Amino acid sequence: MARHLGLDEVVDHVTRDGDESRWLRNKTGATRLGFAVQLMFLLWRGRFPKMRLELAGDAVEHVARQVGVAATDLALYDLTSRQAQRHRTEIRELTGWRECTRTDPVKLTSWLVV
Repeated sequence: MARHLGLDEVVDHVTRDGDESRWLRNKTGATRLGFAVQLMFLLWRGRFPKMRLELAGDAVEHVARQVGVAATDLALYDLTSRQAQRHRTEIRELTGWRECTRTDPVKLTSWLVV
């Protein structure tokens, strides 16, 4: 697991709000926790986790308590599965995030220069 974050950082970065609770309604167990962990990681780090080792144990436990699932259930959720890929697509649609394209760095550079 990744380093422990400490209570203040965990609460600041991985606490859900009302909108995110609605997004979890049709998910249960490990699926619910995996979706929530990916969502929180994206909102905090600006990308999705590539492997479970990137996830701080205290952050996973905090998210698990919020969604009502045992933190150990995350072991049943494969971050590389088709289901996890579908979850990432769903999260992108819900949050408005998108993957960078080749033209994004050019646009950013032009914006910064102006």
